[in-house]
Amino acid sequence: MLRRAYHDPRFMILLLLLIVISGISGFTTRPKLEDPKSKVRKGQITTYLPGASPSEIESLITEPIEKALREAKAIRAIESSSLRGVSIVFVRLTDEVVDVSESWAKIQDKLSEVTGSFPDRASIPTLVDERRWDPYTTVVALIDTTESSLQSAVLARWAKELENRLRFVSGTRFTELFGLPEEEILVEVTEETIANIGITLAEIAKKIQQRDSEAPDATSQTLQFNMPVRLAGGVDDLDRLRNVVLRGTSKGNLLRLKDIATVRRTEKLPVTTSSFVNGKRAVVIGTRMDTNYIIDSWTARQTKALEEFAKTLPAGLSMELLFTQKQYTDERSNHLYGSLGLGMVFVIIVVWLMMGWRAAIPICAAIPLTLLGVFFLMIPFAVSLHQMSIAGLILALGMLIDNPIIMVDEIQRRSEAGESTENAIMNSVNHLMRPLVGSNLTTILGFTPILLIPGTTGEYLGQLGWAVIACLTISLILSLSVVPVLAAWCLGPRKQSFVTPQQTEGHYVTRLEWFLKRPWLTVSLSILLPVMGFAVSGELEEQFFPQAERDHFHFSVRLPTQASIRSTERVALKARDLILEHSEVEDVSLFIGTNAPAVHYSMFASDENRPEFAQGIVGIRSGKVEPDFVRQIQHELNSGLPEAQSIAILLEQGPPTVAPIEFRIYGPSIDQLSELGEVARKIMMEIPGIVQTRSTLDLGGPQLALNVRQHDAESLDITDEILAHQVSHQLDGIILTTMSEQIEEVPVRVRIEGGDKSEPERVFSLPVISPKGELVPLGSVADWSIGRQLFNIPRRNSSRCNIIQGYVAAGELPIVLENKFKKAIAESGFALPLGYRSDFGGVSQERNSAVGNLLAYAAIIEVLMLSVLVITFRSFRQAGIIGVVAILSLGLGLLSLWLFNFPMGLMAIIGLLGMMGLAINDSIVVLTDAKQAILSGKTVTESVVHSTRHVLTTSITTAAGVSPLVMAGGEFWPPMMVVIAGGVLGATFLALGLTPALYIITSRKMI
Repeated sequence: MLRRAYHDPRFMILLLLLIVISGISGFTTRPKLEDPKSKVRKGQITTYLPGASPSEIESLITEPIEKALREAKAIRAIESSSLRGVSIVFVRLTDEVVDVSESWAKIQDKLSEVTGSFPDRASIPTLVDERRWDPYTTVVALIDTTESSLQSAVLARWAKELENRLRFVSGTRFTELFGLPEEEILVEVTEETIANIGITLAEIAKKIQQRDSEAPDATSQTLQFNMPVRLAGGVDDLDRLRNVVLRGTSKGNLLRLKDIATVRRTEKLPVTTSSFVNGKRAVVIGTRMDTNYIIDSWTARQTKALEEFAKTLPAGLSMELLFTQKQYTDERSNHLYGSLGLGMVFVIIVVWLMMGWRAAIPICAAIPLTLLGVFFLMIPFAVSLHQMSIAGLILALGMLIDNPIIMVDEIQRRSEAGESTENAIMNSVNHLMRPLVGSNLTTILGFTPILLIPGTTGEYLGQLGWAVIACLTISLILSLSVVPVLAAWCLGPRKQSFVTPQQTEGHYVTRLEWFLKRPWLTVSLSILLPVMGFAVSGELEEQFFPQAERDHFHFSVRLPTQASIRSTERVALKARDLILEHSEVEDVSLFIGTNAPAVHYSMFASDENRPEFAQGIVGIRSGKVEPDFVRQIQHELNSGLPEAQSIAILLEQGPPTVAPIEFRIYGPSIDQLSELGEVARKIMMEIPGIVQTRSTLDLGGPQLALNVRQHDAESLDITDEILAHQVSHQLDGIILTTMSEQIEEVPVRVRIEGGDKSEPERVFSLPVISPKGELVPLGSVADWSIGRQLFNIPRRNSSRCNIIQGYVAAGELPIVLENKFKKAIAESGFALPLGYRSDFGGVSQERNSAVGNLLAYAAIIEVLMLSVLVITFRSFRQAGIIGVVAILSLGLGLLSLWLFNFPMGLMAIIGLLGMMGLAINDSIVVLTDAKQAILSGKTVTESVVHSTRHVLTTSITTAAGVSPLVMAGGEFWPPMMVVIAGGVLGATFLALGLTPALYIITSRKMI
């Protein structure tokens, strides 16, 4: 192939054209995202059992579900909360699960099996996975701008219309509404009416239901045609509802609903969720794009749909785009593409200065050809363009140029030695094939552990490793095929080079020979900096993932569990006012009773249908949010809202967690778990840097307890069940039917007047109707007292568990504070009773899982790297020399991290592993040249001088390629890039000094 390409330029032109067209096709058709798409391994199962206590929910619903789930495979953890009337079970799949959809399908099958054992009034368990945990692509608000709010029905119906239009934009995966007002028809009857007429609310509701019969239509058939027969006059408007006949009187009169009740359309009370944008009531629509689509074209289609909808809005309603991921995708892409372009410029300049302009042509041509080849490979491997894959290209930029540099330098040397161009090509390829394959394999193996990390972390980082490996592979193929031919066409005399071996032979050769004559001294000096790096590594702070560079953050306020949603709204709006006092804040969007729509994958949605909870998203005017600003907001919320627990949170990279620090205590007794949790919580709160703590085991607030006097109730034939139903119907209302309005079904609720505002004294005076028709006040058959309710029963992996959650100040490292807490709790003498145990979760668990998997695979990879080296050199001793260089390069990377004051995080660890494979490339080339020099009758010194130029060039180009990401600043990429740049530059001196010195010592060859 090489000979044919060299003699037939048309073949090479067609090959280059194929690479260019394929690469452009791959680049233009790949979906563009901000972050890689991860499979959803978290799910929430919600089951309702109205009126049941937390203890009943635990035994009747939660425990059977957990038992069924334990039979399903691939489940890592099960956490549950048994609350009043509802069971919420969180499921997390193991990181090793590949087919996530199949696992969720099996879990759904298990839920179907267990449903039959639930009480009749229990709902079917609902499993939600992807909708809850993935971030939205756009978030749009429909705002009520009137001074006196519009009817909730108007806002709700326009919001549903907007959602419907957005749902049908091509490429939309699904949509979700936040803060949607729920409308109902409220039928209110006074207690006096019930007492005077002796009618129960259940009887009224049943009469309405019977009038609104859903019986099937009949058909009148004749010889000519068929005609449907349908009962007319159902409940389809308020007038017909008001005229529903309840009873006939002895005088022949009819008792209609309007005679005893007030019928009106209203918003369902109490409100379950609400949203506020710009301080006004709003409904927010979150939309998620299918990741197989390109965000540019999808956003354009959605923007068009929004513009068309805005033209139809009535007065009093406005629409506002709160969030679009395209903005951040474009910013991140432009930043990374700029870094890629700047890195290419740096690399080209270095190659031109070190190798000369003629040699620079084939070498630099390999850069775009390699990148185009990678873009094409993204199609069959289903890789998208996002910050990880693009950063992988930047990282590989300086590495992929190594192969062309070595190949072109070898061809040029052979041509200058008198070989024909054709022979120089063939001999260079044959000579370098083994060392190039070996050096590239070791580098590829260095990045392979990233591909093997299971779970969300692996899916997030894996495509970075894929991009590096793809670049190196294509670069190697091009260097053994295309680059030699281009070099033969372009090379001429070496005089064009700014730096040549002849210019460096003087002092450099003299000093190199002096050091190599003293190999032990050279070894001793070479290991000083690496050893120093290992020594200072203990001073490096630990970090999992750094802050996300966004122009918004989020906060939450949480009131006592008995707080109403109106109280939560009031406190949340007060928090908004406090935050808006800062001029740098642009807007604050509030979501009451539920989590805000996720605008970043790290946002954890765990609070749904919680009237005491509110979450807000704060946008600043420009730039990224600084930790100092969030800490200031936290301080102001703490002092300005003493009645609530407020937490201001920076968006961070890495897998989402409920809280950065979790101390979990397991045991059988609720009271004991509560006491132990309170002790641990107080210790945690005293740790500087922890701003709030929370216990998941909440004993709740006051509860009105009715103690039925059995003798009195029995005399009236009133059972506990009759009593419970009548009290529930009067306070909460009863819904047995709906009223149809076009495509809407509005529920009809029947209850006593003002049932949502009932003091204990009023409850005690509620009328109760016995089966005999006798009417008595509730107080005549029951006594009441105020007790303390049990709000929820949390469990983890089938054991009752109290989780103490710690929230850290913005910019603090959770792992550092967790270690301080562990020390404080040990010094306090905190001890668990027999039968109780504890462990930790949060960030540390995610870190330990990810790093543990990474290091486990790294150990296997290191053995494979050693095998490659032994096969390459056919010598254990020489493979051992390269192994020593790899270990010492770790020290150089750690020293670089320490010098630039970066923490030891997952990105730094990945950089160290990748750098090990990269740092030994130059040593492999130097060692190969040394062996070849000895066989040719030359000295080791001559071989090192011979290798110096391309060793320096490859090292400098690697550092130059990653330097733009270091120069750009931030906390995410610089630790990895500093480790690689520092390690590779330091490994250059190991290659030129330590490697030949160890070869001389082990082989006793000529210096």
